[in-house]
Amino acid sequence: MQFDKDIFISYAHIDDESLIADKKGWVTEFQRALEIRLGQLMGVKPIVWRDPALQGNHIFDREIVDQFSKVAIMISILTPRYIKSDWCLKEVTEFHQVCQQNLGFVVNNKARVFKVIKTPVPYEQHPDIIRNILGYEFYGTDPTTNRVKEFSPIFSHTEKGYWEKLDDLANDICVFLEELKATNSPSSSSPIKPAASASNKNVKNIFLAESSYDMRDLRDSLKRELQDHGYNILPYGQLSLVAKELKDNVNEFMQQAQLSIHLVGNSYGIVPEGTEKSIVEIQNEIAASNSVSNNLPRLIWIPENVEPTDDRQKRFMHELTTGKKEVIAGADLVMGAIEDFKSVVHDKLKSMEDESKPEVKEQEVVEEMTSKMVYLICDMEDLEIIRPLEDFLFENGIEVVLPIFEGDETQIREDHIENLKNCKGVIIFYGNGSEIWLRTKMRDFMKINGYGRTTPISFKGVYISPPASPMKQRFRTLEAEVINGIEGVPVNELKKLLLKL
Repeated sequence: MQFDKDIFISYAHIDDESLIADKKGWVTEFQRALEIRLGQLMGVKPIVWRDPALQGNHIFDREIVDQFSKVAIMISILTPRYIKSDWCLKEVTEFHQVCQQNLGFVVNNKARVFKVIKTPVPYEQHPDIIRNILGYEFYGTDPTTNRVKEFSPIFSHTEKGYWEKLDDLANDICVFLEELKATNSPSSSSPIKPAASASNKNVKNIFLAESSYDMRDLRDSLKRELQDHGYNILPYGQLSLVAKELKDNVNEFMQQAQLSIHLVGNSYGIVPEGTEKSIVEIQNEIAASNSVSNNLPRLIWIPENVEPTDDRQKRFMHELTTGKKEVIAGADLVMGAIEDFKSVVHDKLKSMEDESKPEVKEQEVVEEMTSKMVYLICDMEDLEIIRPLEDFLFENGIEVVLPIFEGDETQIREDHIENLKNCKGVIIFYGNGSEIWLRTKMRDFMKINGYGRTTPISFKGVYISPPASPMKQRFRTLEAEVINGIEGVPVNELKKLLLKL
């Protein structure tokens, strides 16, 4: 079936009242930003609908409910007022009932309600129908005061968190709407696609274990990066807080996964009803069992300088680091910085994918063609002053590739990634670019193995060029070879670098 509207936003009126005079309310601004970001991702403006005249004392409007059959998904903006509103709760119930009469409330293991948690609400108070649905928390906890801070697009100290969460939500909605569109297409032979299977090499499912609260932001960051590389992240929804249901949920997702990833920090995590172990530890135990029975590969990360104070977490950490068999089974344990761990994750995924690929002669031809290709990354302002280095490389038999600067952002980014995938060596030309620009390009060094490279890169370099600055004088890195070109092209140093080709 086809839907006339993409999204209905269910909210309580008081949550759209602005704290600042003459400013739009939180829900109004949220809708505006979501429409724009979704339009950018989908290539077409979505139809997002809500009732702007909603009042707490209004009689429940049947006209709204009658339109639910024409709506693809609902966004519920949870707040203390929302769960006290009979109107809001009835919207959830009515939408659920209408969904059951068409495609169903759950499609491809994903619910047709997206739960945005604007203000913290105890989990047990969430509406029953959407209690176990994955929530997008638009708030964080201040580590110094332990107070909750709601994310807002107008306050600088929470603005970054707001836009990251909104982007996560928009990306997930975009994917789901595309899935619904494919489900509704005439060529679709089944109204609901089956869950992805780990045996299907064309679908890459990763179980990214739910973490304790102190690791939430790092987990979200890793999830975002993996999704950007086209991986499906499990679990789809919020795990149950009842031990038996939790174990059943995790086991089901583990059967679909090709890799299991666990982030372990200072906190022990939530302990579900009916057990004395945390969700973090239970997921690890189930993953270890699946590694033994189904050869499920696993990665466990412990950050630098971790110092748990909870005795339960100390015990769990000790079992991990000392290699207790039933705890560490089938896992590679990584301790260090998150960026280093991300590189390990991408390397692991690359090796898994390489094992499933048949050898093809075409790849050998591509490698031969790129055996002398160096990707010379520069800022647009450096296109002229980069010429002496570019000429030197070319005169020494090197095929030099420069970044493109014309086209839309997507095209530019795709070309950049393609160059990183195919080049034999890469040099960042640090001339007029800012420190932020340099750090952005340096981060790509950490991700280079995750871009689908089939061979290791021969060398990575940072070429320091005029104008001189204190930052350039003290610059050093373990990620690349630093080439000092402040006084001119260092011929001998470059020739030694090119020998690595």
